[in-house]
Amino acid sequence: MNRRTMLFVLPASVAVAGLGIAGDASAQAAKRVAGTYAPVSVLTVDASGNKTDVFGPRPRGQLTFTSDGRYSLILMRASLPKFASKSRLKGTADENKEVVAGSIAHFGRYTIDEKAGTVTFHVESSTYPNWDGEPQTRPFTAKGDTFVYKVAAVSGGTGSGEVTWKRIK
Repeated sequence: MNRRTMLFVLPASVAVAGLGIAGDASAQAAKRVAGTYAPVSVLTVDASGNKTDVFGPRPRGQLTFTSDGRYSLILMRASLPKFASKSRLKGTADENKEVVAGSIAHFGRYTIDEKAGTVTFHVESSTYPNWDGEPQTRPFTAKGDTFVYKVAAVSGGTGSGEVTWKRIK
């Protein structure tokens, strides 16, 4: 191999090896957080520091992380209204507004950067269509059976958020 080829091949090899190490680290982190979680609290924090339980004191839902990097997330208020028409396609404007304001779901792939302390949801589809195809990166902590992430700008208006989940056993 000549010197010119070596100057190209060596940095490329190091870069590829680095990707493998980063991929392995993310895979290890994925295995550590893999599981199914139930929501504990979903808080919005306004500019004054006031906290609001967005989905009420007993939110319902599920966050599932698979060890191969897929996730699904469903969050809703415990008290969503029943539709008087008995058809989800014939809800009143008020019923539809309450359901949209009281729920969110999305799914796709996820990656974890342990060095940065972030989880990125690579949203494939969401009930909030503005997130479709968009990565959503969140600082997180995972201790024992608790997984907590912060949201810089909430999808439901203004402020930041903090979502706490507890692993289901």
